Order: sequence, then structure tokens, then C-alpha cells
Amino acid sequence: MMMKHVFAAATTAVVLGLVFPMTMPLAASAATTNPSGSASGSPSSNPSTPPDNPGTPNGGPAGGPDLPPPPPEQQISQLEQVCNAALNKLAKVPPKLVVAFANEAGVSVVPVCNSGLGHKAKIDNSQALPLQHAIAGNAALMAALQAHGFHAEDVVGVVLVEGVATLYVHRGAA
Repeated sequence: MMMKHVFAAATTAVVLGLVFPMTMPLAASAATTNPSGSASGSPSSNPSTPPDNPGTPNGGPAGGPDLPPPPPEQQISQLEQVCNAALNKLAKVPPKLVVAFANEAGVSVVPVCNSGLGHKAKIDNSQALPLQHAIAGNAALMAALQAHGFHAEDVVGVVLVEGVATLYVHRGAA
């Protein structure tokens, strides 16, 4: 049973890791390394080094060299599919485990699809919906949520493994 929770948490982390790098700016990796090993702001003469254009690897716009980026509705749909698929893989947590959880230092709050167009995504909260009352009544979980500006109603997924709680949260557009 414990391996199921660990596997579900690891799978969720991998899927979410695939979603969020798309939203991170690529400017952080703008400095390249020349053949002598020193960093420089200009690209090296190595043909395998991509251009410094923060679009696609070939230097074109984000939708491709000849393609515009997908419309916002399509981007939102893709976010919904990825985020909901990750949450659906979480193991179900019984309310009695949520009520009994007491390790305030062992709580992580992980936003899911909470940036950019992700606010408009409809995230399935069915895994956490039966737990919202238990979460609201648990001081350790509520302290972590409130410290990050969230409420029990924002929780869309819960993982409890060996005294560590991960609360996945989503706050849609108001």
C-alpha cells in the first residue's frame, strides 16, 4: 500500500515537472559555454548550440518557425488534460488519515496549474472534495495552506506518506 502512495506521488511530480518547465522563462540559460569551457554571453561556433532566441530550438517563435502559437483555448485544454491526468493518478486518502495528521513541518503545498492561463483551467477536485472538511479541521494542514495564501477549498489532491503531507492546490480565476 505504501508503494502505491510513493509511486503516485513520484508520477505526479514527474508529470507536473513536465508542465511547469514550459512556463519558465528560457532566459536563465542564455549564457553559453565556449569550447575553452568559459561562460560567455555570445554563442560559440559549435553548430549544435541552439540560437539565443528563447522560442523553439531552431530559433523560431513559440509555435514553431512557421506556425503561430496555439490559441489560448487550446493551451488551457492542454493544461487541463495534463494536470487532471496527474491528479487522477493519486491514491485515495481516507478522511481519518487527514484528521489524524499532526506533523506541521511535514506539509508541502504544491500549486497545480496556477500560473498564466492555468488559472482558467478547470481542475478536477473530486479526489480532495471529500477531504475538504477534514483538511479545514486540521490545524497542521491549515497552517501550511494559509501560509501560502490558500484555503481548504483550493485543495485538489492530497498525498499522505509516512508523516509527510503534500497538498496540491489550484485557485482558478475569480
